[in-house]
Amino acid sequence: MATTPGPTCPTCGSTPEGGPRAWACPGCGAAYRGLRGIIDLRTAEDGYLANADDWEVASRLDADFDRLDFRGLLGRYFDLAPEVPGPLRDRQVAHILTAPGRVRGWLDALGPAATGAGPLLDLGCGSGSFLAAVGPSGRPLVGVDIALRWLIVARKRLDEEGLASIPLVCGCAERLPFADRTFAGLVAGDVIEHVADQAATLAEAHRVLGPGGRAFFAAPNRFSLAREPHVQVWGVGFLPREWMPIYVRWKSGGDFRSIRTLSFREWKRLLASSPFGRGRVEVPPLPGTDLDHFGPVKRAAARAYNRLVASPPGRLAARAFGPLFHVVCDRGADPGPGPPGPSPGFRRRSRRPASPG
Repeated sequence: MATTPGPTCPTCGSTPEGGPRAWACPGCGAAYRGLRGIIDLRTAEDGYLANADDWEVASRLDADFDRLDFRGLLGRYFDLAPEVPGPLRDRQVAHILTAPGRVRGWLDALGPAATGAGPLLDLGCGSGSFLAAVGPSGRPLVGVDIALRWLIVARKRLDEEGLASIPLVCGCAERLPFADRTFAGLVAGDVIEHVADQAATLAEAHRVLGPGGRAFFAAPNRFSLAREPHVQVWGVGFLPREWMPIYVRWKSGGDFRSIRTLSFREWKRLLASSPFGRGRVEVPPLPGTDLDHFGPVKRAAARAYNRLVASPPGRLAARAFGPLFHVVCDRGADPGPGPPGPSPGFRRRSRRPASPG
């Protein structure tokens, strides 16, 4: 079984020493702090919540960590996020609690990367759903997210499920705190639309994958005919991008400034310009675990959609207006040096306060 890789200093690439609340880099002397053994290696501000504010929320969750179970700590998270309205809060809590069953299929999308023994990275791991789903297999796993507050919640979930050995790291997607060619596979569910630089995120995914590694992204379709999943507003993606936040604020009072969903063609252009050079953009059926929680009308519509994407003409239509994409990118077996990492100027936006992970 492969070993679980540790994080590296984003300044010099050495492995920080110490913990669980303070670390020092033996290479450059940089000092890092953290909570619950989660080292904070962020190199830029979170675009949704300033890092100082995120630390305050994470510290309050840490103070309640030992007296609450995972469900209770999740509720406490939303108590500290009063901007999330009640109905959306309830929907997101239910989504998070049922997520492990839904995301287990992501492992299948990794193909050979999933069947080997190499370590996997959950990029933007949120509350740890994928880690909780795959962790019992004993596969080496690492979770990284820019939001320390979400990582505290994920730590609780994993500890309760006997997965305390899975490391969590606070870091930026555009400057991942891991060495080149570290992982056999990478998953990023509902992440790409939240980062500040999507091209840099794909470049970093390519860099940390070993030769023959595979990256998998799950993301909503900009032009979906369904409600925009983050803010539950119709028609957002059809507007010019500069109008989207104004429209969402007017319709629901929500904040859409840190979200940039992609269409099928935008995904293809992004992949073509990335170090991967290409990738498959697929339209998957809606998982049965979701249908079980839909009302009768929505469930009937979802089943009709699943029948639609089972046919080639239906898949073409779903590329244009379906609710979500699954994107698979393979890193070539090139043994040469990987592309250089992105510059320190890149900024990574966090998940929305109601992260689905």
